[in-house]
Amino acid sequence: MAINDDDLELDSEAETDSKPSNKKKIIIFAVVGILVVGLAVGATLFFTGVIGGDATTEVSEESATEDAAEEETAEAEVPTDTVYHKFKPAFVVNFEDKGKLRFLQVDLSVSTKLPSVIDALVKHEPVIRNNLVLLYSSKKAGELNSIEGKELLRTETREAIQQIMKDNIGNTGIDEVFFTGFVVQ
Repeated sequence: MAINDDDLELDSEAETDSKPSNKKKIIIFAVVGILVVGLAVGATLFFTGVIGGDATTEVSEESATEDAAEEETAEAEVPTDTVYHKFKPAFVVNFEDKGKLRFLQVDLSVSTKLPSVIDALVKHEPVIRNNLVLLYSSKKAGELNSIEGKELLRTETREAIQQIMKDNIGNTGIDEVFFTGFVVQ
């Protein structure tokens, strides 16, 4: 088999064509790799908060917390529709009446137009429960059997809760108190 000059030229052209395309592929893969690594590093820095914010002002964690609390308070102080909070479990107290041990169970709900008051009620519930247990256990069965006696107890309950709220959050907070269950034995 004889080698022709035309065949030699084709082989040398094929070799020169393949070498530049291999170099181009290597350069493209290197550039793409560098871009991928750069994007990964940039995304990591952005999501961890190192970059992406306003570089001229640094906000400390404390001031950010204060700002969030102020915004929450400002938003929460806007009256909304009536919101109810039910105290769970029911209040159960014993009291003595004419030498006989008696029990009172009261299911209690309160209403407010300020959603932030619900959080305050939950936060201060131990004090509220303490004061109401003392109030309820100081009553006599005869006072609790009439509608007038129940209304008086409801008023005293509302005033007791409002005083606790006023002492702790600066306003009376609740609008009304409802007995959703009332049992005297």
